[in-house]
Amino acid sequence: MPKQKSNNKIEMLEAGPQAHSAMDEDLLIARKIQKAMVPQCLPAVEGLEMASLYLPSGAVGGDLFDVIQLTEDILVLVIFDVAGHGVSAALISAMAKVSFSNHIRSVTSPRTVMERVNSEMIRNISADYYLTALVAYLDMHDNKLTYCNAGHTYPIIFKRKERTLVPLCSTGVFVGVSDKGYYEEKSVHLNPGDWLFLFTDGIYRMFKADNELLSRKLLEKEILKLTADGSPQSFVASLQKRHDRRSLDDDMDDDVTAVVVEFLTQSRKNQIKEKLGFKLDDPVYLQYISYFEEMDRAAAIILSGMDSLGYPDESIRKMKIILTELFANAIYHGNKGDHSKKVTVGHIINKKKILVSIMDEGDGFDPKIIPDPTLPENLIKDCGRGLYIVHSYVDKVEFSGKGNRITVTKYHSGA
Repeated sequence: MPKQKSNNKIEMLEAGPQAHSAMDEDLLIARKIQKAMVPQCLPAVEGLEMASLYLPSGAVGGDLFDVIQLTEDILVLVIFDVAGHGVSAALISAMAKVSFSNHIRSVTSPRTVMERVNSEMIRNISADYYLTALVAYLDMHDNKLTYCNAGHTYPIIFKRKERTLVPLCSTGVFVGVSDKGYYEEKSVHLNPGDWLFLFTDGIYRMFKADNELLSRKLLEKEILKLTADGSPQSFVASLQKRHDRRSLDDDMDDDVTAVVVEFLTQSRKNQIKEKLGFKLDDPVYLQYISYFEEMDRAAAIILSGMDSLGYPDESIRKMKIILTELFANAIYHGNKGDHSKKVTVGHIINKKKILVSIMDEGDGFDPKIIPDPTLPENLIKDCGRGLYIVHSYVDKVEFSGKGNRITVTKYHSGA
């Protein structure tokens, strides 16, 4: 929602430098707390590729989102926008985030979640503050999306087969306005190749237009263009660049938040598997990471598979060291720390061997030029040690011709 201009700056100046400093410190603390509530790592879900964007218009914002994997088959997406501005809106968004999270974990109906959060917010906040919100439960068993909308910007589905955009319209009053609020629950099935877009209304201000209707048309045009051969990560990167340009021309006075989900087709999976060096019929588990904070989650999925198939503890320990080294290299060296780029991870594990392929979006390198860290002249150099450990801990190491992909193989010692 567009934020009303605040008189905080004038009040701070009139209060004097000491008050100014104290308020700056409080604002910094509020910003850190809110940043901690924004998901840094989205769940790794087989068959889905996801990306998110969070751009507060000021030091703190009233938008927040969450992506919660309730069970192996149920993924919950939440996005909301608090009316108001500054620290007060940020505090209310934090309260709403906790409320949604608690109720999502106790019930399985988006409408019930919305009703309970509404009752809770009415008890705890002033009527001057309210929020728009959307809660959606995705059953990955049959790609059924059940959603409930409380006056929020309509989500959009891109239907790959028809190449059309479908707004998900439903009825619901704002959260925090009335204890007799009505919330409609609807369902829709998605197909491989479809995309799901969740936004807050600040997204429209990124598209310079005379009115919101025209801004929506420009957004839809952007979606159709970027879903042709792009990914959720590239779509979010495009929005970030547009936001940066828009901010230079005119002050963005509204927060921008987005969650993008692509339902991978078999052909898309096969393209990714081929790039990773696998065969089309290989049972590959795919994951995507962009941040160092996501490394443990991605590694845990691989290590738990090894454990379930009886790999020795020593092999699992070594694989954890290997994955940490290779993930960090791909993010820091391969992608140059650019979090708009992703690292694609694919693995196959069975009772005979585990094979992991890791590919970044960088320019690659020539592994032959990495110095041997065991030679006397290289003992004090940092480079080369990680790859040396990798070679020592696995049975086979292979690089792609470009050098932006590494594949390691470890055999089951008990097989």
